[in-house]
Amino acid sequence: MKLTTRNELSKYKILPFNLYNEAGEMVLKAGDVLTVGKLLQLKVYDKIFRDSSPSEEQEKIEDGAKTETSEDIFKSTLKGNIDDDDFDYDNLNIIEYKTPINKYSKIDYREQMKMKTYLMKTIDLLNKTSIKEAFPKLSHLGEIITNNVIPKFSEITHYSELRLLGDYDVCHPINVAIMSGMIAKKMNFEKEFISDIILAGVMHDIGKFRIPESFMNPNALTSTENEKIKTHTLIGYSILKNELNLPEHVCNVALQHHEHNDGTGYPHGTSSDWISIESQIVNVCNSYDNFAFNKTGYIIKNNRDVLRLMLSIGTKRFSAEILYTFAHMFSYNDTMNFADMASFSA
Repeated sequence: MKLTTRNELSKYKILPFNLYNEAGEMVLKAGDVLTVGKLLQLKVYDKIFRDSSPSEEQEKIEDGAKTETSEDIFKSTLKGNIDDDDFDYDNLNIIEYKTPINKYSKIDYREQMKMKTYLMKTIDLLNKTSIKEAFPKLSHLGEIITNNVIPKFSEITHYSELRLLGDYDVCHPINVAIMSGMIAKKMNFEKEFISDIILAGVMHDIGKFRIPESFMNPNALTSTENEKIKTHTLIGYSILKNELNLPEHVCNVALQHHEHNDGTGYPHGTSSDWISIESQIVNVCNSYDNFAFNKTGYIIKNNRDVLRLMLSIGTKRFSAEILYTFAHMFSYNDTMNFADMASFSA
């Protein structure tokens, strides 16, 4: 096992060895494509270790190295560190998490269940450890959406073919990330922009994990408690900026996704072009999913109801370009009732 750096790793397009953190947990495996997102993911670790390359292993054999090395000892302790927190997306038990599937979705039902199971387990990991420890999983979820869901854009004709259904806390970050990526795709942004806004969508509400759970029930909250909830934007920005060292345009989404086009939003009353384009996109998608989950007091039955409501609110809250791109991205006349979309069988 050898200590390595992100600068050294940046010369590879495909990793030729596994990477581990200081606790001996594998963070990337040999054969992974080393994207910008993965390099950002590695920033949360103070030290990164890699396997020896094939040439180094051969050198050991030729030197007749037969004794157990410190590397051998380190590898043997790795296995002892693997527990339920060391879950892998490709090997998830998708029946572990009882969740409905969207039977009309163009996303394969197994992929729907895997994304939700993966995020559910990541949230559990976050609650048990720290955001820094859970971030690689959140980043990987963004890559799954980028690589497995966004390429289906040309197949989608209705919003009801896309949304994930089930527990709000699990589905909401995924839905916002997917819809944000779809808008960016529709607007012909570069792949790097799409990947970054999907990561920002996954992370946009991360500040809520630092707010007491008792404040997160929207029923019968005092005005003081409502103001406390609003601080999740400031907390989220601080987490992404100061703890995870993510790029400013990603951090700004956590900060600005509740800002309104007319300046009536929070936390700073930012308006119009002073709101980043990424935040304007996530604002539309966050509002869409909150309306669809009936989190705002409106009675919503289907996607047409959501779009009609959003268009009636119009440019008071949303960027005109983003709103109309979203409204016309798929069929407006999508009247499939949300209750009829869900199934607990494949």
